[in-house]
Amino acid sequence: MKKALALLLVLTACSATPDPRPLSIPEAERLALVRFSNYTTGVSAFTASVPSPGGKLLLDGRVDFVHHHGYAGMRTDGRSDEFSQGLVQWNLRRMAFATAPSADWQVRDLQERGSELDGALRLLLNLGADRPENAQLLLQSSARWLRADRIGDTAVDVFEGPRQKDATDSRLRYWLDPDGKLRRLEAKLGAQEEPAVFDFTGPARPVQLIPQLGG
Repeated sequence: MKKALALLLVLTACSATPDPRPLSIPEAERLALVRFSNYTTGVSAFTASVPSPGGKLLLDGRVDFVHHHGYAGMRTDGRSDEFSQGLVQWNLRRMAFATAPSADWQVRDLQERGSELDGALRLLLNLGADRPENAQLLLQSSARWLRADRIGDTAVDVFEGPRQKDATDSRLRYWLDPDGKLRRLEAKLGAQEEPAVFDFTGPARPVQLIPQLGG
């Protein structure tokens, strides 16, 4: 009986997940380099799942962290009508949508609020910066380490960034590999309870925009 109880205690201790905690100095430095690391990558391939009132939007494309523009195929999960899929390209000010490569592009300004898609596109572009963030400020913020995890065969640490300065009071969650590369990002967008999830799969070919977007 005593041996069984001891074994149970050992197994319980081994399976316990550490509680979230404040960042260590090396972790703050690692998190501070995320946007600069993306910038040095240049163009990255990504996939995304973005909840919206009209259905979950699935994107598969490329984002240029240096020139701040992107291009992606997009479809609405569970739908197959003409307007549930197409192509989207965007910069920091405007986006364009077409139902097929040969179709006319419809161009409009990116909305500041009210569109989960626009929020996702703008968020992607803002993940690149030409200099690191201030690690000391991250140490003094509400950012924290959440847990160890895996993406495929890659070990990652999951961090929660400081609270966003907007009406949602939300936070971004970053999945960073041992080299400090961003493998996944999770974000609450708009009024959606389910987070948007972005997976980054490595360097990609350059993005060429249509002339209406300046490319």
